[in-house]
Amino acid sequence: MRRALPFLLYGAVTLACFHKFIFFGWTLYDVRVLEAHLGLPAPEKTGWFESHRPPADRGDTVLSLPLLHRLYGEGLHHGELRLWNPYLFCGYPIYNNLLLHPFYPPNLVLHALLPPRTASDLNLLIHFFFSGASMYALLRGSSRGHVAATVGGLLWMLIGYNTFWFSTGTFMGASVFAPLALLGLRRGLETRSLKPLALGGLAMGMVILGSHGQHALHLLIVLSLWLLVSGVADRDSRWFAAKGGGLFIGCALGSGMAAILTQLDSVTHGFRVPGDDLRLHYADPWVLPTYIANVALGKICYAPDGLLRSEFTIYAGVAGTALALAGAIRGFGQRWIRFLTILAAVTLLVAFVKPLAQTVLAIPFLNLSMPARWVYVFGFCLTMLAAAGVDALADDRVRTSRILVAVVGLCLVSIPFYARRGAPVETLIGAGLAVGWLASAWRAPRVAPLLAVAAISFELIPNFVCFNVHADPAVFDRTFPVIEEMRAREKEPWRATGILRVAGADRGAYNPWASAVGSNILALYGVEAVMGYESIAPLSTVVYCTRMNGDIYGSGRVLELRDPGDPLTAFGNLNYVVSPFPFGPEASALQAIGSWPPLTLYLRSSRLPRAYLADRAVQADLDSTAGILTAKDFDPATSVVLESGPLPRTSPGGGTVRWVVRTSDRLELAVASKGDSILVVSDTDYPGWEASVDGVETPILRANLTFRAVAVPAGPHTVIMRFRPPSARHGLILSALTLVAVLGACAWRKTI
Repeated sequence: MRRALPFLLYGAVTLACFHKFIFFGWTLYDVRVLEAHLGLPAPEKTGWFESHRPPADRGDTVLSLPLLHRLYGEGLHHGELRLWNPYLFCGYPIYNNLLLHPFYPPNLVLHALLPPRTASDLNLLIHFFFSGASMYALLRGSSRGHVAATVGGLLWMLIGYNTFWFSTGTFMGASVFAPLALLGLRRGLETRSLKPLALGGLAMGMVILGSHGQHALHLLIVLSLWLLVSGVADRDSRWFAAKGGGLFIGCALGSGMAAILTQLDSVTHGFRVPGDDLRLHYADPWVLPTYIANVALGKICYAPDGLLRSEFTIYAGVAGTALALAGAIRGFGQRWIRFLTILAAVTLLVAFVKPLAQTVLAIPFLNLSMPARWVYVFGFCLTMLAAAGVDALADDRVRTSRILVAVVGLCLVSIPFYARRGAPVETLIGAGLAVGWLASAWRAPRVAPLLAVAAISFELIPNFVCFNVHADPAVFDRTFPVIEEMRAREKEPWRATGILRVAGADRGAYNPWASAVGSNILALYGVEAVMGYESIAPLSTVVYCTRMNGDIYGSGRVLELRDPGDPLTAFGNLNYVVSPFPFGPEASALQAIGSWPPLTLYLRSSRLPRAYLADRAVQADLDSTAGILTAKDFDPATSVVLESGPLPRTSPGGGTVRWVVRTSDRLELAVASKGDSILVVSDTDYPGWEASVDGVETPILRANLTFRAVAVPAGPHTVIMRFRPPSARHGLILSALTLVAVLGACAWRKTI
């Protein structure tokens, strides 16, 4: 029974945090963001905790994930792994989104069996519970006591950075498998056994497959440092550490290769401005380090700016912080405690101190996300140090209690300084529980663990619930007259640009961020938008956007049209514009065709079909293509500009194109050409698209800056285009082979 108590505790906490999903079917997608952008009335805050918590805006969960989960799940239900999203940027690979994790086994299983929203929320619930269980296993395997491991597991489930980003699924894999990877690494080095190292490497591979690439990279660096320290510290085991370390890293990289290759593909063929957010994160470099105090005082000490809150929330509560400091101070003479303490301090400084952040941003790959992401590693270290603090209190109550009392006292003294930033009542109650726990350690040692759990739970569970609010998902099933009107007017795939609006925005002025958000909202409800918001946009789409004098901002994540009437937008099959305010004379190509207050639907007067035949080809370099496309003597309906390679043979005559099949990863068109022609499809050209004409493989040509085209001879033909990226295909093969090889070798004990 005693062994089951930690898991009963984690189950109870999971029930408390997910009861609305379990009993009412509500979702953790942050629908508040969607409701705000749609102009719907905001739900009233209920209860003390939510009314005294700063708002959280994780727009990624509602602007990207529901749509991607729908596409992903539809493919899996049809026995396909679909990797293309046609709804934004005229199409892009869904693995460019670092929150989806399409190759992560739990995602594959749950989304193949369940509807998208159910699969997403159940996946989060499972990972929430097992994050505590896996941290418990790591701490017990690291010789921590039963109570210490229980407290550490609870703290890992609820610690601030994990809490803030939990509903996005940013690091699902890391939350469960990072502790197991370290457990395998430690056990293998201590017992000089290769089997735990191989299994630990597989666990690290699951971190890579199921987490944001930057967090996975940080954790791999940390575990590599752990290997290095092990080899340096113990001369007798250096050779084994080198051999075992090679096995561990090889298994990690091999099993995670599907994510590694596709993310490298995204970086190579996508657009991101490294370090572009530096000025936003470190606009006030002297004030930012003062927010380090939120590690203990997170309920009252937090950055007023939403961006800073999202990246620098490290809240562990008064009790958790006190335990971690006690564990660090009392155990600093031990090698691994010293390693964790130094690593925690370094990661904290790298995240919060601008000169150190700038230094890290000079390192390739580490510069693809802000150094604030090292806060995740800090939380990992703090959790293990807190467990060490629990054991230190059990071993020596006198010395450890002095440290704990000093830390708790410092927190209490600090509260008035931060009280102006928020209500301190919750923190005072949490500190009171921490004081009661310290007192019980002397007077009633058997009760002390219960009070320690109560102190951590009281401080952190409300934080988790308020930052991860369950909501009624009915808003996803809404219908909009403006969208129904567009559907009624079209018989083939069609596109629109964004809703140029956010709640409270000036309706008489163009707001590019509102337009980008509007594109994502339209995409969520089934409209294929020309531009939008995503982690990494295709590089060719960025070029297309710049040639239209479009807006590019947010480190390159946001692309939007400045003038939807620009002639170049016709090549992207932009047929409609949805806006809450009228356009001026500069958008003369737009014609208002209907109004559903506050929205007006505009039709482009000059439009191109989604797919058409061109009987004249021009070859031009990138710099001159836009000029040719907008020249008065260029007929876009019959001509195409190709980027490179020999020009295909063409002859006049034209022809017809009919859509036969349209899914996210596969197009089939029936073409009847009167002469040798070029079939142009206004979907993004991206490495991995393959084409065939009547079953014969045909090269895809880059057309009109960013789109796809194939040469077709005269006569009737069937043209098929499929998205089959080599990065995903090769990565999945390598991941599967590594998994089978390691598990097979571990099952046959003689080999490992």
